[in-house]
Amino acid sequence: MRKTITGLLLLLLSIALAACGTSGSSGAPSAAPSGSADAASLQASEPVEIEFWNIWGGELIDSLVNEYNSSQNKVKVKAVFVQNSYEGIVEKLQVQAAAKKLPDIVSNGLLYTRFANDVMHAVPLEPFIERDGYDMSDFFPTMLNLGKNEQGQLIGLPYGISTPILYYNADHFRAAGLDPDKPPQTWEEFPAVAKQLTRDGHYGASVPIDFGWLYQALMETYGGSMMSADGQTVGLDSEASVNAVRAVTDMVNKDKSMPLLQLLQTFESMAKGDVSMLANTTAGLGQILPTAQFDLRTAPFPTYGGKRIVPAGGANLMIFTQDPAKQEAAWDFMKFLIDPQRSVQISKSTGYMVSRQSALDDPEMQKFLEEKPVYKATYEQIDGMVPWFNFPGTGGTRVQKIITDQIQAALQGQKTPEEAMKEAAKQANALIQP
Repeated sequence: MRKTITGLLLLLLSIALAACGTSGSSGAPSAAPSGSADAASLQASEPVEIEFWNIWGGELIDSLVNEYNSSQNKVKVKAVFVQNSYEGIVEKLQVQAAAKKLPDIVSNGLLYTRFANDVMHAVPLEPFIERDGYDMSDFFPTMLNLGKNEQGQLIGLPYGISTPILYYNADHFRAAGLDPDKPPQTWEEFPAVAKQLTRDGHYGASVPIDFGWLYQALMETYGGSMMSADGQTVGLDSEASVNAVRAVTDMVNKDKSMPLLQLLQTFESMAKGDVSMLANTTAGLGQILPTAQFDLRTAPFPTYGGKRIVPAGGANLMIFTQDPAKQEAAWDFMKFLIDPQRSVQISKSTGYMVSRQSALDDPEMQKFLEEKPVYKATYEQIDGMVPWFNFPGTGGTRVQKIITDQIQAALQGQKTPEEAMKEAAKQANALIQP
């Protein structure tokens, strides 16, 4: 899925502000990172001004930026809200790159990690981490992998991460004679349960029709691969891919147990009780939970043949400025955003995951999870987390739209799953060739 949802007041992660002496730093750095100024550059009389591009805006972002700016006088951050989600950021980055005026720090969508590395030349973070002796040991390894480029360099830190989970209406389960403590655990079960739940004016299940991100989750869970082993062609027309698409299209066109709804519409329908189950991002909890007037529960993303793959949605924090002083300022602000305490704050507000074990173990977070167990499901599948696949080539960022368009054609009965994914593969292969 395109994971990102404008208006969710999503994420912002955390970590210790080195300038304030919090736990992220071991003290004064011994050497400046390659290509950046010594940390002493932040001791200038005038604050270093940097821009933070993000897709959320609103009170949450403003409060965090104000808190940081008030905590010290060496850096001044200006939050810049970018419309049209992560696609809007990519489009604006391309314009600014042509003008040689890149932003300083950006919440870059996980779908565009390759783009950030190959085109925008995101700044590697290891030199800063090593210089500061910054403790990375409690970050979840699968989340740190999300910010690595093809060479294994860390160019981004996790910032509001999500995985697809199963939401379900326990009241609907009871009314249909189903055990609410036993939601479907596999994709073999899922369609049959959806048919049983389709009654009393509501549908049994929902998956957003613009579900490029969920497509990866489903097709890789079914045993497929987004690319061939030699990396030369896409795997969109494989048997596993076609079967994954058919599982969803059959619920729409044959079983009549699933409506055609887009991403945000699925959250609204789940919250209103118009659908009984929903496969979608855990970040939707911030929208569904406040208005749901029923026994809302969650479970891990269903398996297929005992396998579960959950690509991560959300963003990485990345530094794009090539100015040494601004790199130092951006790194300092980044550490502030990914502090464990703030990670807990963001998770409680939005449903996005904390990115560190210390944040998950925090007593406040543990109390929150006990009081609201619907937030637990995403952590039960963290070991199955993989990066949101980035297709290679200059046209790689456009492949997701091809996938979405072709799957929608199948969902609307205009093509069979085989025809749709064969066409998707044909168009995608043409784009990724050098």
